Amino acid sequence: MKVFMEFGKKVDRRRYLEEKFDDLLDVIGSTYGNVLKSELLSRLDVTIDQFNNEMNKLFDSLKEKEVNRQSLLKNHTVKAKNRKSNKTVLTDWEQKLKQIEESK
Repeated sequence: MKVFMEFGKKVDRRRYLEEKFDDLLDVIGSTYGNVLKSELLSRLDVTIDQFNNEMNKLFDSLKEKEVNRQSLLKNHTVKAKNRKSNKTVLTDWEQKLKQIEESK
C-alpha cells in the first residue's frame, strides 16, 4: 500500500529520504554508516528548502509582473478609448460641413 506523501511537509520529505537512504545503505553496506546518512539528509533538507524559497520568490515575482502588466494594459485600453472618443468630436467647421452635406 502506497502512502501519499506531501513533499512540502518537512516530516514527509524526511521520511521518504530516510527510506531511500536505508535502501542505499543496504547496498553499500555499513562502510559509511549512519554519519554519511545524517550528513546527506541534512544537506538535502537545506537544498530542498533553498529551492522552495527560490521558487516562492520566483512565483511572487511573476504574480507582481502580471499585476503590473494587467494595469498597463488597462491604462492603454482606457487611453485608446479616449483617443477614439476624441476623434469623433468634430470642430465647429466640420460640424457645419456635415450639416450641409446631410441637408442635401
